[in-house]
Order: sequence, then structure tokens, then C-alpha cells
Amino acid sequence: MHTIKHLIKPSLLLLFCSYSSLSTAANISPNDDSIFYTGRVSADHRFAWTGSGFNLGVNQGSVAASFTVNKESAITVLVDDVETVHVLKKGTHTYNLTKDLPQGQHSISVFKRSEAQKGTIKFNGLTIDDDANVFALAQPEKKFMAIGDSITCGYGNEAKTIKEGNTIANQNGYMSYAAITARELNAQLMITCWSGRGLYRNRHLKNDRDGVMPELFNYVLPVEQEENWQPASYVPDWILINLGTNDLAHADKKGALSKDNYLSAYKKFSDKLIKLYPNAKLIFAIGPMKNAPINQWLTEFSQNYQQASFVEFAPFASEDEKGGHFHPSVLKDKKMANTLVEHILKH
Repeated sequence: MHTIKHLIKPSLLLLFCSYSSLSTAANISPNDDSIFYTGRVSADHRFAWTGSGFNLGVNQGSVAASFTVNKESAITVLVDDVETVHVLKKGTHTYNLTKDLPQGQHSISVFKRSEAQKGTIKFNGLTIDDDANVFALAQPEKKFMAIGDSITCGYGNEAKTIKEGNTIANQNGYMSYAAITARELNAQLMITCWSGRGLYRNRHLKNDRDGVMPELFNYVLPVEQEENWQPASYVPDWILINLGTNDLAHADKKGALSKDNYLSAYKKFSDKLIKLYPNAKLIFAIGPMKNAPINQWLTEFSQNYQQASFVEFAPFASEDEKGGHFHPSVLKDKKMANTLVEHILKH
């Protein structure tokens, strides 16, 4: 599709408290063929899952994006691999992604760093300089899919103390072990993760079977649940499942997790994934917060599948490996990614 530029009057473009200096500008539709959507994005250009977003190229000038957000969210923006963080406020606002790029080929990527429960983002389009052009970027051939809980989302991984917990500011999905792994493999990335959710049961004390990850996996937008995910639109080479930490939670109040129940749910989900993606390699994982006895269960269980393997993320070795609420810090995420990449390359 040819990019059609529409001249508009000069406008104030918000990036926190800064303004654009565009004299004349052109609009780029969210339907433009130069824009490549990553992760899961709805037909009307909404995205919520960690790591979802888009990328494109531009040859010069300034670029701004309009987003509509139902609650405060955060994105990582990479311009020629230079990273900035943008906090998106509730409502519709326009944010400067970059300013005054010199003439040449430049890449821009938008990556949702906060998890799905922390807001759904609608992308309304871009504004570029009138004398600039956008173009499609080459995409990695390999594809990586990660399915998990708060650990995979990057929960509180930039927290300065354990008590800090998880916030828009300190949750950095871009530096989660799953996202790092995809970059190390030079692969596209799709993450479906939600804090507190499990494979068989969730962390909750009540209704802990409602909305487990195998159910949420079916949706483009897990909160709205309006549009079913179309599996054929993204065929992964590797699928990581790191679920079980929340299944083990609150055993003193709910009773110990049943091995039969957990593995039965695991088998049902694994069989579904294999049917959808028969050529993908499955990686069953656990850790680093609560590993036993699931590490033993999955070691045995993985042997039932020719295309599956098991990897265990080592428990915390030092305090600086801990982020908010005893979750992995970025340092630990990097170590987990190293473990995972090494495992994948061997299998």
C-alpha cells in the first residue's frame, strides 16, 4: 500500500513536557504497510500483552505517535537501538518518539514494557516531517514464543528494593529474560504472561481456576477478550512455558498442589500447542522463585515428548538478583536468558 501523506497544521506533540518543532507534517495511518506489528495486536491496532507493539523505518526528521490508553501504561522506544521509556497517560495523547534524525535509514521500535493488566494501548497513527518517508524493516526469520507469569513479564525487575513491588516505572518487560532471549537468538518475540496466573490454578485464594494462562492464551487482548488469537498468524520455532510458581502458592491455605492435576493440565496445554505448531520445539521451565517439586515433575514429564526439553532456572544466588517482591532483577533476567539461550542452542 502506498503511503499517503496528508498535510496538517502545525500541532503541539506531547512527550512528557516537551513539544515538537514540526513546521509541516504528514500523517501515517496505522494500516500503512511500512508498519510491522509485533506480539499480539487487534484488528483496530490495540495491544496489551508484554512485548507487543510495532516497528518501522524512517529516513529523516521527527516522528510522533498517537496512543489512546485506558489506564497508565509504559512502552520502551528504540531508535537505532537507543532506548527511551515513555509513560503513557490515560486518554489520547501524542508522544515524540524521536526528533531531528539526520538523513539516512533509521529504525524505530515500540515495545510494551508493562504487562496486560496494566492497560491496553490503542495505536492511532504517526506524524512525520513532510519531507520524510517511512519504510518497512527486515524482520528476523526465527520466532520465539514465551508463556508465563510475573517472572516472564519482568515484574519489578528494576525495583531498588524487595519491598518496592511492581509498578509502571520498575516493570521492564524489554529486559525480561524472555525478551533478552529473543534478541540473543535474533528472533521475533511473542509473550503472553500475567502476574499471579498459573497453569492449573492461580495464586488467588478464591476462584483460582478462573483465567489460568492456558485460557488467557486464546485472546489477542486478555482483559477485553473480544478477539480470539489466530495461531496461524505466528508460527514459532521455540515455545517456552514457565508456569507453576503460582500453582504452588498458598499451599498452607489451599492444600498442596496435586501432581496429577498439574501434569494433566500441562499435558492438555502441551498437546494443544503441538497440534497448532507441530514443528516447534517446546521448552518446559520452572524457576527461579519456587522450583520444587515441579522441577522433578517436569524433568520426567518432558521425556514424553520428542520435541520437548526441560530447563530449570537456578534459585537466587545473591540479593542483587532479587527485584520487587522477590522476583528476578534485571541482573537475574540476564543470567536466566544466558541459561535459556545456551539450552536452546544445545537442543
